[in-house]
Amino acid sequence: MIADVRGTSALIIGGTRGIGNAIARAFAAGGAVVGLTGRDDRAVRTAAEEVGSGALGYALDVEDRAAIERVVARFDADRDGADSLVYCAGISPAYTSAEKLDPSAWDAILRVNLTGAFLAAQAFARCSLARSHPASIVFVGSIAGTAGAGRLAAYSASKAALVGMAKSMAWDWARKGIRVNVIAPGWVRTEMTAGMRANESLSAWIESRTPQGRMADAEEIAGLAVFLSSGSASFATGGVFPIDGGWTAG
Repeated sequence: MIADVRGTSALIIGGTRGIGNAIARAFAAGGAVVGLTGRDDRAVRTAAEEVGSGALGYALDVEDRAAIERVVARFDADRDGADSLVYCAGISPAYTSAEKLDPSAWDAILRVNLTGAFLAAQAFARCSLARSHPASIVFVGSIAGTAGAGRLAAYSASKAALVGMAKSMAWDWARKGIRVNVIAPGWVRTEMTAGMRANESLSAWIESRTPQGRMADAEEIAGLAVFLSSGSASFATGGVFPIDGGWTAG
């Protein structure tokens, strides 16, 4: 069966809303046991209930290394070896030309989008390696990390660095049974893009620039994350997979 994740387990970092929540729901629909995280405890509980299928929720600040290690180890122990990690936590609070970008915004974006991803993957890999347990890591990147994006210097930098980090990890762990891949969504209708979508001229330009002529729904991104985590993608590692309506086609 294609993308069969029945009986597996997947921890979704940043799974309470947007793309991360769609991925959590897709794993659960496929028969996986899902763990999901978010900063707000109430939002985590609500999301876990909505995902259903016994989803486990963990409140987590991805800027807290010790907390990341605790949550990853707890999920791994609860499942007697976790099969998949998807890192989808991300912020983009600054939309401004690079010369106007506040260094504090730069630091915050890289802490969440890049450093948090490293810490989660490191903790997850250590658990998998200790058990000699094959596993998959999927990072949710962005076309901004491969093609750049105006007024998003920090966000683009965080996602470009994510690609380099993932490729290095893929080399490190390929013969140890851990696969590492990146999906690179284009413009998606989520809370993060709400401000841009509210700008009619900007929204119209994005849609006209996208060959398919529209933005994606989060559910259209989720299937790729599930596929890359499944046995059907067993020879895929170190890859960057755009899912952008043709934005990067040329």
